[in-house]
Amino acid sequence: MSRLETDGGTDTDTTTTGTDAEGNTSSGTSLGLESGPNSKAGRDTRNGGVLESLRIVGQEVRRSSANAVAVDLLYVFTIGFFASLAIRGFWPALIAAFPIAVLLGFAWLSSRLFFLTNVLAIIAAIAATRMGLLPL
Repeated sequence: MSRLETDGGTDTDTTTTGTDAEGNTSSGTSLGLESGPNSKAGRDTRNGGVLESLRIVGQEVRRSSANAVAVDLLYVFTIGFFASLAIRGFWPALIAAFPIAVLLGFAWLSSRLFFLTNVLAIIAAIAATRMGLLPL
């Protein structure tokens, strides 16, 4: 028995196994969460590639509020600032190292696309600083 059943709850979390119409074996819980090598959870069945990914990103930005988009842009600007600071010498790099690591960590936990955006912002900020387009 599960803890939910013994506490008087109505939901169960018992593990189930079974086969589908194609003969594939899967295991999961009664809540419908499947795991294992035969699980199709999390897989993209449409195989749309890059265009599908861009469409999904556009939908996510459209669903976000204006404040959330503004915070994301401020976040990317801040990491670019720290990146331009980091290439100005030893002490500025030492000062910028911890904030860059923390911001990249949060971006990684947020989404892989947001992490990639931040890495591209770092590269762009370093390039612009080296070309003299981004004075501090």
